[in-house]
Amino acid sequence: METLFNETVAAGLQYVTFPLELVGLTLALIEVRFPRIAAYLTRQIERLSAPMRDLRSDRPSSESMMERSLGLLLSRVLWSGYFVLTAVYAAKLIYQLIDRGLETGWLIALLMSYIISGIIMTIALLVLGLSMYFLVVGGSDFASRFVTGRAIGTLGILIAGIGLLGELYQLLTQIIR
Repeated sequence: METLFNETVAAGLQYVTFPLELVGLTLALIEVRFPRIAAYLTRQIERLSAPMRDLRSDRPSSESMMERSLGLLLSRVLWSGYFVLTAVYAAKLIYQLIDRGLETGWLIALLMSYIISGIIMTIALLVLGLSMYFLVVGGSDFASRFVTGRAIGTLGILIAGIGLLGELYQLLTQIIR
Protein backbone atom coordinates (compact mmCIF):
# COMPACT_ATOMS: atom_id res chain seq x y z
CA MET A 1 0.00 0.00 0.00
CA GLU A 2 2.99 2.32 0.31
CA THR A 3 3.29 2.86 -3.44
CA LEU A 4 -0.41 3.62 -3.98
CA PHE A 5 -0.70 6.11 -1.10
CA ASN A 6 2.39 8.27 -1.49
CA GLU A 7 2.70 11.39 0.67
CA THR A 8 4.54 13.31 -2.04
CA VAL A 9 1.78 12.64 -4.55
CA ALA A 10 -0.86 13.55 -1.96
CA ALA A 11 0.92 16.82 -1.21
CA GLY A 12 1.23 17.67 -4.91
CA LEU A 13 -2.38 16.79 -5.51
CA GLN A 14 -3.36 19.74 -3.34
CA TYR A 15 -2.33 22.07 -6.18
CA VAL A 16 -5.05 20.50 -8.33
CA THR A 17 -7.81 19.78 -5.83
CA PHE A 18 -7.96 23.19 -4.16
CA PRO A 19 -8.51 25.15 -7.41
CA LEU A 20 -11.14 22.60 -8.52
CA GLU A 21 -13.01 22.98 -5.25
CA LEU A 22 -12.65 26.76 -5.35
CA VAL A 23 -14.00 27.01 -8.90
CA GLY A 24 -16.80 24.54 -8.17
CA LEU A 25 -17.96 26.28 -5.03
CA THR A 26 -17.73 29.67 -6.76
CA LEU A 27 -19.99 28.44 -9.56
CA ALA A 28 -22.47 27.09 -7.01
CA LEU A 29 -22.37 30.42 -5.15
CA ILE A 30 -23.03 32.31 -8.38
CA GLU A 31 -26.03 30.06 -9.02
CA VAL A 32 -27.48 30.80 -5.59
CA ARG A 33 -26.60 34.48 -5.03
CA PHE A 34 -26.48 35.98 -8.54
CA PRO A 35 -29.31 34.48 -10.63
CA ARG A 36 -28.91 36.92 -13.56
CA ILE A 37 -25.22 36.14 -13.96
CA ALA A 38 -26.01 32.44 -13.57
CA ALA A 39 -28.63 32.66 -16.33
CA TYR A 40 -26.12 34.35 -18.65
CA LEU A 41 -23.45 31.76 -17.85
CA THR A 42 -26.01 28.98 -18.35
CA ARG A 43 -26.71 30.28 -21.86
CA GLN A 44 -22.98 30.29 -22.57
CA ILE A 45 -22.61 26.76 -21.18
CA GLU A 46 -25.52 25.58 -23.33
CA ARG A 47 -23.76 27.07 -26.32
CA LEU A 48 -20.63 25.14 -25.34
CA SER A 49 -22.57 21.90 -25.00
CA ALA A 50 -24.10 22.27 -28.47
CA PRO A 51 -21.57 19.88 -30.05
CA MET A 52 -22.61 17.16 -27.58
CA ARG A 53 -26.30 17.74 -28.36
CA ASP A 54 -25.52 17.55 -32.07
CA LEU A 55 -23.62 14.29 -31.59
CA ARG A 56 -26.60 12.82 -29.77
CA SER A 57 -28.97 13.90 -32.54
CA ASP A 58 -27.15 11.75 -35.14
CA ARG A 59 -26.99 14.53 -37.71
CA PRO A 60 -24.27 14.07 -40.34
CA SER A 61 -22.61 17.44 -39.66
CA SER A 62 -22.43 16.87 -35.91
CA GLU A 63 -19.04 15.16 -35.92
CA SER A 64 -17.45 17.91 -37.96
CA MET A 65 -18.80 20.55 -35.53
CA MET A 66 -17.34 18.62 -32.60
CA GLU A 67 -14.02 18.21 -34.40
CA ARG A 68 -13.88 21.91 -35.31
CA SER A 69 -14.55 23.12 -31.78
CA LEU A 70 -12.13 20.59 -30.27
CA GLY A 71 -9.47 21.37 -32.85
CA LEU A 72 -9.83 25.10 -32.26
CA LEU A 73 -9.48 24.66 -28.50
CA LEU A 74 -6.43 22.42 -28.79
CA SER A 75 -4.71 24.73 -31.27
CA ARG A 76 -5.26 27.73 -28.98
CA VAL A 77 -3.95 25.83 -25.95
CA LEU A 78 -0.88 24.64 -27.87
CA TRP A 79 -0.11 28.05 -29.35
CA SER A 80 -0.41 29.79 -26.00
CA GLY A 81 1.79 27.11 -24.41
CA TYR A 82 4.43 27.55 -27.09
CA PHE A 83 4.37 31.32 -26.69
CA VAL A 84 5.01 30.94 -22.98
CA LEU A 85 7.74 28.34 -23.52
CA THR A 86 9.42 30.46 -26.21
CA ALA A 87 9.28 33.56 -23.99
CA VAL A 88 10.88 31.68 -21.08
CA TYR A 89 13.65 30.28 -23.28
CA ALA A 90 14.23 33.65 -25.00
CA ALA A 91 14.62 35.33 -21.60
CA LYS A 92 16.97 32.54 -20.53
CA LEU A 93 18.98 32.93 -23.74
CA ILE A 94 19.28 36.70 -23.39
CA TYR A 95 20.31 36.40 -19.75
CA GLN A 96 22.92 33.74 -20.51
CA LEU A 97 24.29 35.66 -23.52
CA ILE A 98 24.78 38.73 -21.36
CA ASP A 99 26.23 36.66 -18.51
CA ARG A 100 28.45 34.17 -20.40
CA GLY A 101 28.88 35.37 -23.95
CA LEU A 102 28.50 33.23 -27.04
CA GLU A 103 29.35 29.58 -26.31
CA THR A 104 28.44 27.05 -28.98
CA GLY A 105 28.13 24.08 -26.63
CA TRP A 106 25.78 25.95 -24.35
CA LEU A 107 23.60 27.13 -27.26
CA ILE A 108 23.27 23.56 -28.57
CA ALA A 109 22.32 22.36 -25.08
CA LEU A 110 19.73 25.15 -24.82
CA LEU A 111 18.28 24.21 -28.21
CA MET A 112 18.03 20.53 -27.23
CA SER A 113 16.42 21.51 -23.94
CA TYR A 114 13.89 23.66 -25.83
CA ILE A 115 13.00 20.80 -28.20
CA ILE A 116 12.60 18.25 -25.38
CA SER A 117 10.56 20.70 -23.29
CA GLY A 118 8.40 21.42 -26.34
CA ILE A 119 7.64 17.72 -26.85
CA ILE A 120 6.84 17.18 -23.17
CA MET A 121 4.73 20.35 -23.07
CA THR A 122 2.83 19.31 -26.20
CA ILE A 123 1.83 16.02 -24.62
CA ALA A 124 0.93 17.65 -21.31
CA LEU A 125 -1.10 20.43 -22.95
CA LEU A 126 -2.94 17.96 -25.16
CA VAL A 127 -3.93 15.86 -22.15
CA LEU A 128 -4.88 18.97 -20.17
CA GLY A 129 -6.81 20.50 -23.07
CA LEU A 130 -8.72 17.30 -23.82
CA SER A 131 -9.58 16.67 -20.18
CA MET A 132 -10.77 20.25 -19.61
CA TYR A 133 -12.75 20.21 -22.87
CA PHE A 134 -14.59 17.04 -22.03
CA LEU A 135 -15.04 18.10 -18.40
CA VAL A 136 -16.65 21.39 -19.40
CA VAL A 137 -18.56 20.19 -22.48
CA GLY A 138 -19.57 16.81 -21.07
CA GLY A 139 -20.20 18.24 -17.61
CA SER A 140 -22.27 21.10 -18.98
CA ASP A 141 -24.24 18.70 -21.15
CA PHE A 142 -24.89 16.50 -18.12
CA ALA A 143 -25.64 19.54 -15.95
CA SER A 144 -28.15 21.01 -18.38
CA ARG A 145 -29.95 17.66 -18.64
CA PHE A 146 -29.67 16.89 -14.91
CA VAL A 147 -31.24 20.12 -13.61
CA THR A 148 -32.83 22.22 -16.34
CA GLY A 149 -31.93 25.89 -16.05
CA ARG A 150 -29.40 25.32 -13.27
CA ALA A 151 -26.39 24.22 -15.31
CA ILE A 152 -23.92 26.56 -13.56
CA GLY A 153 -24.65 25.32 -10.04
CA THR A 154 -24.70 21.69 -11.15
CA LEU A 155 -21.45 22.09 -13.06
CA GLY A 156 -19.94 23.74 -9.98
CA ILE A 157 -20.97 20.83 -7.80
CA LEU A 158 -19.51 18.36 -10.34
CA ILE A 159 -16.17 20.21 -10.44
CA ALA A 160 -16.05 20.49 -6.65
CA GLY A 161 -16.86 16.77 -6.45
CA ILE A 162 -13.82 15.95 -8.59
CA GLY A 163 -11.71 18.05 -6.23
CA LEU A 164 -13.28 16.22 -3.32
CA LEU A 165 -12.09 12.90 -4.74
CA GLY A 166 -8.53 14.25 -4.59
CA GLU A 167 -9.12 15.31 -0.99
CA LEU A 168 -10.34 11.79 -0.22
CA TYR A 169 -7.08 10.40 -1.60
CA GLN A 170 -5.15 12.80 0.64
CA LEU A 171 -7.19 11.77 3.68
CA LEU A 172 -6.65 8.07 2.97
CA THR A 173 -2.90 8.73 2.61
CA GLN A 174 -2.85 10.41 6.03
CA ILE A 175 -4.83 7.59 7.65
CA ILE A 176 -2.67 4.84 6.16
CA ARG A 177 0.60 6.62 6.93
